[in-house]
Amino acid sequence: MKADSNYRFLFESADVRGHLIRLDQSLEKSLAAHDYSPLLKGLLGEFLTASLLLAETIKFDGRLILQARSQAALSLIAAEATSDRGIRGVLRVNQPISQATAEAESELDLQVLLAGGTMVVTIEPLQGERYQSLVPIEAKKLSGCLEFYFGQSDQLGTLLFLHCDGRQAFGMLLQQLPPQRVTDRSQRDGQWTHFTTLASTVTPEELDQLEPEQLLRRLFGTEPITLFEEKGPVFACTCSSERMANALIALGETELTAMFEEQPTIEIGCEFCGQVRRMSQEDVANIARQGEAPH
Repeated sequence: MKADSNYRFLFESADVRGHLIRLDQSLEKSLAAHDYSPLLKGLLGEFLTASLLLAETIKFDGRLILQARSQAALSLIAAEATSDRGIRGVLRVNQPISQATAEAESELDLQVLLAGGTMVVTIEPLQGERYQSLVPIEAKKLSGCLEFYFGQSDQLGTLLFLHCDGRQAFGMLLQQLPPQRVTDRSQRDGQWTHFTTLASTVTPEELDQLEPEQLLRRLFGTEPITLFEEKGPVFACTCSSERMANALIALGETELTAMFEEQPTIEIGCEFCGQVRRMSQEDVANIARQGEAPH
């Protein structure tokens, strides 16, 4: 697949859809603001890929946030994808994660890293109400947690493949659709089992080296599939002076006044892109007078 690409495909003889995503420069820019370890780069890359795949399953204008918080090793991991496929993400740790320990265990275990924590999917449309749903941390890997989530929430079969080495990230989603082409339950179940068995053989090397048509042919043989190329992912941070000023305003007038009495300007940075802005009390007051709501 070409760099920073996004493909959607539909099975012509079954009620099943799929998505293929690859992140390259968009991933590099998303990770550039922090000196994450290779393991944490890989984990955040999987969350970014998953957020894009989740956003592709719904029709909306706005943004989708996949976020987890805990008091265990990981304090926060958050990935955002907009409806026009802009991505950004951030990760914080409560305690160091040993590279040697993780390598010995072969993988990062979310049930350990997020022990006692919560994971949620939030959809924030430009118009309409914000929607949030809980993702149970019922598996070691993010793909397993999200497959369980879809099974519980939509009761439609979902298969996810996520892989990130810190430099590139790949994702594939296969998902059942409500019955239209095939309404017989046993036939639907048989098709789904067949397709997921085949899709489960995919490798990162194949996603890297094969063109989408070649990959789908390798996985599903002569099964008729319609392939669509979509707009590719890009890094897009939505921070602004207004949002940063509103973050200061949210501290409260007393605390903010005390801060400006100590220093004429305050530096405030964006966790997602690393950009730092210097703001005076007059800057913050001007934005407050404009009445823009905090984001």
